Amino acid sequence: MITITPQAAARLALMIAEEHDANELGIRLVPTTTGCGSFTYSIAITEAEKHDQVQFINEVRFFYKPQDVDKLVGTVIDCNPVTGRFSIRHPRPQAADCSHTH
Repeated sequence: MITITPQAAARLALMIAEEHDANELGIRLVPTTTGCGSFTYSIAITEAEKHDQVQFINEVRFFYKPQDVDKLVGTVIDCNPVTGRFSIRHPRPQAADCSHTH
């Protein structure tokens, strides 16, 4: 469904391991709007929510809602080894609703 590169998986695993409840934690992609016409995602380190599906990707626990599968397919999480910053790429960025109603 999604890809977590080895560099990103190593960094995420380290970040999760630093938490006192690491064995309960995983990551979730949270949609954020970047303005009219596009969505991007942020990475949240969190516990599972009711009805979440769980998938292990490169040994990182990934939580998602079944209804979000179509939005997530093809997403790639990578990490710049120099800066430690994550990047999230989606092959088909989701469009945001920009209609204005008065």
